Amino acid sequence: MVHTAGRDAFSCAVSTALLVSSLAAAAVPQLLIIDSGKLAPVTMDGDSPRFHIPAGSRLARNEHPRIVLVKEDLAALRQRLRDPLIAKEFAAMKARVAYRHGRGWPTSPLAEALLYKLTGEATHLQNLLKTMRPEKPSFLYGWAAALDLVWDDLDADTQRAFSDGVTAAVRKGGSLYWRPCLHLCAAVYEGGKGPNDAELLARMKQDHQRYLVDWTRKLDGWAAGRGGSDMSHGYNGEHAYWEPFCHVIAWSHATGEDYIGWAQFPKYQSAFYFYHLLPVMKPLAVEKIGVTRTVDDPSAITPTHAGANGLVFLTHSRENDGLGLTWMDLFREQEPAWNRGRDAMGRVLWWNPEQQPLDYTTLPKTRLFPTSGHVVMRSGWTPGATFATFRCGRFGQIDGYWGRNNADNLSFTIRKHGPLAIDSGPVHSQNVSILGFRAGRHGESARAIADYGRQTIAHNSITIGDQEFTHMDWRGNPRSAVVRRGGQSVPQQKEWWQAWGFDGPQREFQEGRITAYRTHPAFDYACGDAFHSYPPGWVEEITRQFIYIKPDVFVVYDRVTVPDGKEQPCWLLHSLREPRSRGAERALSPDEIGPQFLWDGKQANPHPNPGGHFAMGGDSFLVESGSHTEVGKGWLMVRTLFPKVAACERRKIGGQ
Repeated sequence: MVHTAGRDAFSCAVSTALLVSSLAAAAVPQLLIIDSGKLAPVTMDGDSPRFHIPAGSRLARNEHPRIVLVKEDLAALRQRLRDPLIAKEFAAMKARVAYRHGRGWPTSPLAEALLYKLTGEATHLQNLLKTMRPEKPSFLYGWAAALDLVWDDLDADTQRAFSDGVTAAVRKGGSLYWRPCLHLCAAVYEGGKGPNDAELLARMKQDHQRYLVDWTRKLDGWAAGRGGSDMSHGYNGEHAYWEPFCHVIAWSHATGEDYIGWAQFPKYQSAFYFYHLLPVMKPLAVEKIGVTRTVDDPSAITPTHAGANGLVFLTHSRENDGLGLTWMDLFREQEPAWNRGRDAMGRVLWWNPEQQPLDYTTLPKTRLFPTSGHVVMRSGWTPGATFATFRCGRFGQIDGYWGRNNADNLSFTIRKHGPLAIDSGPVHSQNVSILGFRAGRHGESARAIADYGRQTIAHNSITIGDQEFTHMDWRGNPRSAVVRRGGQSVPQQKEWWQAWGFDGPQREFQEGRITAYRTHPAFDYACGDAFHSYPPGWVEEITRQFIYIKPDVFVVYDRVTVPDGKEQPCWLLHSLREPRSRGAERALSPDEIGPQFLWDGKQANPHPNPGGHFAMGGDSFLVESGSHTEVGKGWLMVRTLFPKVAACERRKIGGQ
């Protein structure tokens, strides 16, 4: 049983209000892509979009711009600037560019290009061409959009240099060969008449299928389960959102077909954010599930990568998404002075000042996300609310065989006045540094990721004994993917399928499942089954029931049956601050602990100061909220109801 409390009293009420938003007639003109009636239906082959460049399209007749906006949009933008609210955003956009110039910081290529087209000030074009080098193109959406905007202002030699540079980069062996580049190729394609057009056309056809159609279909499938993706919060925060989304935007403009209406996943974005919103509002942050999961990383609160946070306003206006507008208003309120105005460009382009924001506190406090397999629970929307997640579902699929995907089924997190029961699994190098791990090297090959962060031991889940499993490739050679210390496995070995009773490998397989779920004003309940998360033969049954008795009590009931009595289950709970037993504690000797090693960047060496393991007496312990350096205002009391004290061993592990 887990009980949370704070030092201040609070109350909450359950709301079942429907979200209704009304939109008055727009007082300012909107850009073409906002109105689905101005775009043709997508050309289809059966139920799949077909790669097709209509004869009269901007791409076919080589008309620029055609990536982030079109020629007639420039006139509409000038009219938009007559509105005082839009004009204020334009001033903020200009101020941000000037501020960064004054400090020698890089500026947004798209912002420079827009300022040049809307003000006519040649310095913006000069600044743009200083930073955008033809021999080093970028797949980031603002680079292609900026080049497209100023294309007609470049001389023929400069145009050719950019076309040659892009073609070389997307060619096999080029710097961008493995990146999604449909928008980039579309920016320099010359309607079939350019010397590079045959190569660019072939690459556009490839990326249309791989990155626009297939990736969007995958995201739409996750969105059907209320949001999320194989990258989890990357769905909204980084590549998995903006890369396919900018392809959808660019191809809608380039072909005149309504790909933005065909894609469904952007429509789920704002609600997904708010359900994962952490109670402490400054900095605005979300609880992330999957690749980017860590204790405290507020950088993924909006699609910030390459300035892509501006893209969200397109969805907000087109879908009349007042909830998303509220999110961006909150985002703006908590921006530091040095980074203010990041969202101004998106507002200039697509924001509708007449649109009304929605009150996010009318959302239900509990939500099941069945495709990703997790439940979010909270006592309320106040800063002092209790917040928890329970996870048992599909493992991620990013970056290859195991990649940066957490083996974290049956895990949970709890927060109140700061983190209490945390997820300590860093599967990204930026999160390794946040938690202070000694990574050894960067990327998913870092030992802090491969041997800890993505392993079950890093999460509040269950391991089975100390056994390990090394995956083999098709030749029978060992892979680098090793299941550590009785944990779960993200990939499946080929022979496992038959051992589990399947004829062969399963597509879109859910290694864990939420088998029961209920929410009620007094409690939330979820049951997870993680049998297929462990190698065959390690468990006969493994389920976890996670009950939240509102506002401050959690009951976790595990049912585990193992075929080998020597391999005992281990119940894991991680915290930032050191837990304190309510019974006696005793430091374990090096012999009791076993071998300990320290990675020096090249190899594992015997630890010079072994220790950090303690036996904990009694049936309960306390954890204070907060970080290593700052104490919070809440606490977590953990008490074992079963098995009894004499039937299990309690060990505290921590330190360097």
